[in-house]
Amino acid sequence: MARAYRRIDFTDTFLESFSSKDLTSSDRAAILKALRLLDDDEQHPSLRVHKLAGDREGSWSASASRLLRLTFERLDAGRKRMLTCSKHYDR
Repeated sequence: MARAYRRIDFTDTFLESFSSKDLTSSDRAAILKALRLLDDDEQHPSLRVHKLAGDREGSWSASASRLLRLTFERLDAGRKRMLTCSKHYDR
């Protein structure tokens, strides 16, 4: 993940999930594309950003593809802390 992001911070958990053997190289490419979009324009329609509920209340989700999602928390000044990247219904 060599690109510098203006408004995105990464947790160790996110970086570990990004490096997981469960993700393919095409999954990682889709995640990187979604991160660029999230950093540049959170309202891009393909991201489908929405609040999470239940035990994930306070977190947000963005789609990297139909099957991949990113979870994050909102911080001050428009920053985001990335929590996980996973198959949509994985934890």
